[in-house]
This record gives sequence, structure tokens and C-alpha cells, in this order.
Amino acid sequence: MLEPSLEQIEPPWSRLTQDFTLFAGVLLPAVSIVVELTTHICAASFFDPIPSLWHVLLVTFVPLANLQLWLAVKKKQFERGTIFGLANSISLGISSFYTVLYIPIMPLAAVFLVAGLGFLPLAPMFSLIAGIIFRRKLVQLANAAPKKSFFLKPRGLLVGIVLSTAVITVIELPATLTRVGLQMAASESPERRTQGLRWLRSVGSTEYLLRACYPRSGLATDLFGYLLSLNDPVSPEEARQIYYRLTGETFNTRVPPVRVAGRWRAQDNLDFDPDQGGTVITGKVKGLSLTASLLDGSLDADAALGYMEWTLVFKNTSEIQQEARTHVELPPGAVVSRLTLWIDGEEREAAFASRGQTRQAYQQVVSRRRDPVLVTTAGRDRVLIQCFPVPPAGGEMKIRVGITAPLLLESHSHARLLFPRFLQGNFRIPDDLNHAVWIESKSEMESASEHLQRGHPYPHIYTLRGSITNDELSRQGSSLRAARSPESTEAWSRDPFQQRVIRQSISEKTGAKRSRVILVVDTSRSMKDYSQDIAGALSSLPKSLEVKVLLASGNGQYEDTQSQQVNESNRGQLVQDIKNATFDGGADNTPALMAAWDLAAQDPAGTAIVWIHGAQLLELRSVEELRQRWLRQPDGPLLYAFQVNAGLDVVYEKLDGIPKVETVPRLSQLQFDLERLFAQLTGTVNALEQTRTIEDLAHFEATQNMKETSSHLARLWAADAISRLIEVNDNNATEAATKLAVQYQLVTPISGAVVLETQEQYRAAGLQPVDPGSVPTIPEPEMIILVAVVMVLLGIMVARQRTLRSNRRHGL
Repeated sequence: MLEPSLEQIEPPWSRLTQDFTLFAGVLLPAVSIVVELTTHICAASFFDPIPSLWHVLLVTFVPLANLQLWLAVKKKQFERGTIFGLANSISLGISSFYTVLYIPIMPLAAVFLVAGLGFLPLAPMFSLIAGIIFRRKLVQLANAAPKKSFFLKPRGLLVGIVLSTAVITVIELPATLTRVGLQMAASESPERRTQGLRWLRSVGSTEYLLRACYPRSGLATDLFGYLLSLNDPVSPEEARQIYYRLTGETFNTRVPPVRVAGRWRAQDNLDFDPDQGGTVITGKVKGLSLTASLLDGSLDADAALGYMEWTLVFKNTSEIQQEARTHVELPPGAVVSRLTLWIDGEEREAAFASRGQTRQAYQQVVSRRRDPVLVTTAGRDRVLIQCFPVPPAGGEMKIRVGITAPLLLESHSHARLLFPRFLQGNFRIPDDLNHAVWIESKSEMESASEHLQRGHPYPHIYTLRGSITNDELSRQGSSLRAARSPESTEAWSRDPFQQRVIRQSISEKTGAKRSRVILVVDTSRSMKDYSQDIAGALSSLPKSLEVKVLLASGNGQYEDTQSQQVNESNRGQLVQDIKNATFDGGADNTPALMAAWDLAAQDPAGTAIVWIHGAQLLELRSVEELRQRWLRQPDGPLLYAFQVNAGLDVVYEKLDGIPKVETVPRLSQLQFDLERLFAQLTGTVNALEQTRTIEDLAHFEATQNMKETSSHLARLWAADAISRLIEVNDNNATEAATKLAVQYQLVTPISGAVVLETQEQYRAAGLQPVDPGSVPTIPEPEMIILVAVVMVLLGIMVARQRTLRSNRRHGL
């Protein structure tokens, strides 16, 4: 029997079937893709069906292939039957895959079908039905063709579906492998966690791991991995910790790949700040920037103290009010002693009160969209500055922070002042913004910065001024050096708040010689470039000193037990171990610090813990247990915290208020700084120490060599007294420390400073702003010039009067 020709075939291709297949197989999937790409409605509500470019290409193939099939069937064209059959098989495979994906939300889509909103989730199923109809028509056309198409046979259909499944598997393989690794890394078993981290490091995808850090991140297209984790899914919080472990970065410092929760969300450019009024800095807020920065200072090098005022102006070009937040590192031993905010062009002073009271007042006012600024401590020598609202549409907010700081005594003849610097902020600092620096002193100053110029405008007045970039200001050891009189060993000041005198003595002191040093070394990726310096400094220690080393996070291994293993090898082996250590990902320093404390507590007087670390941006394990050790044993071992690079360290921040935690400043190359610290700990060099005491004003007599200095000496004495009271760790001592901090107007671990907009707000919060006459100030340059001019004029007038009197005596 002769087979019918294509012209003789009249397949049942009714107008209704023709329109349905065009709608279901071409138009509906095409519209669904466009709508999802532009609005991300499914990704925002359920899961992201097209999380990558490969997924977009995959789903776009379906309507394009169906359009070709629709035209071929309509025109009864079968010259390319093999291509049509293959395209139909692959299209059916893709449609089947997405139909299964959408099954959970199909009932909801059916409910909204009447309103016309349910067609989009049903698009894969409609496309699948249209594909089946196309295949039947293609088979009919193939029966009349002289050559049969393999892909229109049952075996060809199977091959096409297998091929499409293979393509989907390849696209989804990184997500599957990443999800499996996440499951392992989130296990309760330390061994399995370590295996999971190794798995992710070897075959995991950073892109998919980053997506897992967000809700509804698009990993639901990974069916196999999804089924594996259905009973025990990895939460975004767990994924964020794992991401930090692997990369050493927090998830919100990176721009998420493609889309997160349905839209592009560059975390370094947030449209909305989710932590407004809080203490967390998630990323850069869109439109918020620093537009001006002025650092004015006055030094008394002979008294080894200084005062700086940092004026900051924030600008907001977005359409909504924003809050500016930043962590600032202060000079060692410094304390914030003034805070002002410009409201309607008028400078308003802060109220100082307990930490909880000031934060509560700030948060209440933030919720009402008013004008406060708040400063609280965030670790030793670190503060958190928050101000709100920075007005929208180009509005600005101007604040000033006063910093009282002791100078670092390098020798009897030289002292050093470290500049404050930003550690982290939610605002952008433009590349062309420079910090305007103007420091004055009665002695000569110098700086390593070529942008700071020395001046000597008036007798006994020296200046160091210029403009430096933020990179230069943030550089380790950014500072100035001031000359001082070697004979100046005593200074005094009247207490501005009580009828007494503060006296300071500078003397050489040999620190308590340590017989043992426990070295805790952070093994995060940011520490990789410093291993040689650490090893070199360790080599300089005397052989008689007992040295133990703990590698935080176990030399790249992430079990807590590894982090607590003490290396007690010989000195040469310890040096080699540090050189060969694996510095990768983000280490958890807390377990190693607790193990070091337990060792040092056996002989706290003879043991020092030296913690050499980088920035740790995520608290992987609670620090409360470590804090408990010092709170329950205040005379416990000393911890010298030595941060080698800039950035926020949440572990160090959580140790705020522990007097036994001391900051070691970076002044030069890391090895030299460590060798200087080790020399002090072993008693091989003396250190210059400042001792501040109080004396009764009525019985005080200043000697000829005793220098009178500013009231900042009283503020530094108060800061020392507050630290001693906090160390007592009882309610009465804490209450006394709070009263002292409020009286001397200081930001401490138990006190803060806040500026509110109106007196009513202060009264409602139970606060009282300080008297403007009691705050420290720095004279404006214009005032200094005016004073100098007046002094010159007075000098001329006095000289003229003397000349006239002399002429009268001689009858001239």
C-alpha cells in the first residue's frame, strides 16, 4: 500500500487547537519569562525559577522551539524533521522539569486563575500539553515523509529527554554539590562539619553558597539537592556562618550573584537599611556619603596628652531619610569627651548618661524620625557613632566628636599621637574626599605623611596641617610625632568638676617579668601575609621564656578540638609551624582564647596572653563564656590584643569593659611592633608609665619643674578611675563608675553620649545636656590669629608707654 503524501494529509488541526497551542506553547511561556525577568514575582514570593543566565537560556528555548514547531505543523513542512523532533523532545524535558517544580504552588495558581493571575505558574504545564500536541502532529507528518525521524520515535523521545535532563543536571550540578556540602558543614558533628567545609572548598560554588545566605534564594531549582535537604534544610543564618568560614568575608560585603529574593540587591548599596537604630552595619546605604571631614587638635607633649575634635558631615541623596553609622578606632587610652550636633545651624551639646539610658533615648527618637546622635563604646579604644536622620534629597547632617587622648611616650624626648580612623561604616567615602588635618602644639611635630606640612606661624606655636586621603588615615600607624622636654616628668591640672588637683608623674618602669607567653594566632585569610613577621618576632624571644602557641581554628581545620590544641614544641619548630600554617577562610578565635585563658590562669601573674589577629566580622561562637572567666576572676591573666589590619573585630568588641584586655597599637612593621611588646613582657626594656593621682587643692603646691596643663588631665584620671571601678564588678562600684563618667562627661563601657533635638525629648528620657561652658574646645584658627594680633598690639602699647615714661624722666 502506498503511504499518503504530505499534501494528502489533513490532520485534525482545528482553529481552536491551533490557537490553543500558540497560546499555551509560545505566548504564555514567553510572557511568563518576560514578567519574571522584569518583576521577579515568583522569586520574591516563592523561589527563583531562573536564578542564572543558563536558566534563562534554558527556559527561553521552550517558546522558541514551540514557535518553530507551530509554524512547521501549520505549513505541513517536514524537511527538517530530525531537528524538529529533537527540539520537541528537549522542550518536553524542560517543560516536565519546570512543571514538577511548580507543583507545590499550582493549587494557589488555580485559585487565582479566575482573576487572570494564575496563568504564570501554570505556564510550564500548559507548555507541556502544547508540546505533546505538537509531537502528535509531527508524528502524523512523519508517517507521510519518505524518511522517518529518529527523534519522533519512542526511543528518540527518550534520548531527547535524557539529553535535556543531562543539560539541566550540568546547570544544577554546582547547586547540588553546594547544597550537599552545606548539609555536611551544618552538621552537629565536628568531624562532619570539617568534611563539609573541605567539600565546599573543593567542589562548592561560591555563587550558590552566597545565594544560600538569603531567604528564597533560588536553590529550589536544584531538585536533587532540595530533596536531600527537605527534612533538615540549612537556614540562611547557618549558611552565612559557613560562607564566612570559607571566605573570611561576611556575605553582605559581596554583591550577590544575579538576584536575591527576587531582585538585584547589591549589599554594598542598600536601598533600605534594615538595622536602622541598631548596632549592626550591614553594608553601604544608597545615596549616603561622607562629604566633609575636619580633624583639629591641640597637643601638650610635655604633659603627654592631647585633644582632637573630629567634625564629620554626612550627605544623603536618596529619597528617604537615612542613618549614618560607623565604628571608629581611637588612639590607645583615648576617651570621647564631647559630642555635638548641628540642628538648624545651631550647635547642640550632648547629654552623658548610662549606656542603656542613652541608647534607649536614641532609639525612641529614631522611631519618631527626629534628630539624635549617639556615641557608645564598641570595644577597648573603639566607639560606635550613630546619627539620624540624614535628610533626603541632598540633605546634610553635621556632627563633632571630641577625643581626649594620652600620648604614647616613645622616650623622654618624643611622644606620638595616633590618629582616629574608620573601621567600618554604612556610608560611602568618595575617592576625592580628603580629611583636613590641623594639629597645634607648643613643641615641634613631624609626620611620615608627605601631605602634612609643618608650620611655625607664631612664637611657641607649631602646626602640622594638610589633607590626607582616607586610605592614608586608615593605614596602620598613621600618626604624628611631637618633641617634648626630657625634664618634664610631672604635670598638674585643676579639676574642672571638683575642688582638687590632678597630678601626673612620668617614670620609667620595668613591667612584671613574664616567665611564660601564650601566643594565640588567628589563621584567617587576612593574616596570610603576616606569618613571616610573627615567626621572626617569635625567634627573637629568649630561650629561657616558655612559649606556647595556639592556632585559632586549628591551622585551617575547623573543629573546636583542633583550636584548643596547644603547640609546645621547641622554639625552632614553633617558628616553622607558624610559617607553614594554613591561613584561609574565617577563623573562630574564641575557642583558642578560652583555651589560652585556662592555661594562663594557672599562673596569671607570670603569664601573658598575646592575641595576634585580623578583623573578625562574624561571631561564630558566643564570647560570653570567655567574658565570664574574667568577670568571675578579675585578677585573671592579661590579654594583649594585637590587631594587625584594619577592620571590625566582633570578638574584641564583645570584650569591652574587661580591664585585663589591653590594646597593642601598630606603629611600624609588625615584626618590630611584636618585638617591642615581647621585650616589655620579658623585662628587657623599660617603659615610660603615666601615673595620675588626686590631691587636695588647698594643700597643693606646684614645684618649679611641675608643668600646669589643661583639664584633659582630669578627664584621663577619671577614665582610669572608671576602669578600676568596673574591674571591681559589683553594683555599687558600677553605679559609682557611671556617676563619675556622667560628671566628667565621658563615653565609657558603662556610659554613652546622646544629642536630642528638643528639651522636651531630654526631659522625657530623663537626660540633661551638658553646660556648653564645661565642654573642652579647640580655638578656631581665626581666634588664634586674633589673640596673636591683640598680644602684638598690647606689646607695642606697653613698649610705647615705657618709652614715654623714660622720656619724661629725662626731660625729653
